[in-house]
Amino acid sequence: MKLSDLEGDMEAPSEFLERPVSQDLILELLNHAVWAPNDGLREPWRFIFADNRYGDIMQGLQEKAPAYLLVLVKEEADQHKREEDFAAVCCLIQNFRLLAHEQRLGVRSTLHDWMYDPSRTEMFGVASNERIATVLELGYVANQSKGNTGLPETQLHFELL
Repeated sequence: MKLSDLEGDMEAPSEFLERPVSQDLILELLNHAVWAPNDGLREPWRFIFADNRYGDIMQGLQEKAPAYLLVLVKEEADQHKREEDFAAVCCLIQNFRLLAHEQRLGVRSTLHDWMYDPSRTEMFGVASNERIATVLELGYVANQSKGNTGLPETQLHFELL
């Protein structure tokens, strides 16, 4: 399969099946997803996995999903490194989404106000030198769409200097 074959097929699922998501599968996908570019081969990420075994810890913070993956990024003092690290984490997230798609695992990437409140994030173990880049809501999808989403084709414009 080519990446271009996924056109229109990577939209975030609106709902998930009640099927549990294996922590082992998530770890396997992350071991491949970490091949993300970063100057100096820094690995500025950390992950916190939560599924239904942990009760309602995400209740009220996120939409309901069988599992959640908090993607954390280290906050370097050097702004250049901090920006590079965030870009690498974004690449890692996209790698993860592509790998999850192969397993029919749906991924919703979410951002919420609570993620910027240290009094709320410390209950998850987020350190003072880290921040949450995103929360991935994970679950198996009943039927992934194949084909056009009905959205207009993107028009690319560029100029030669």
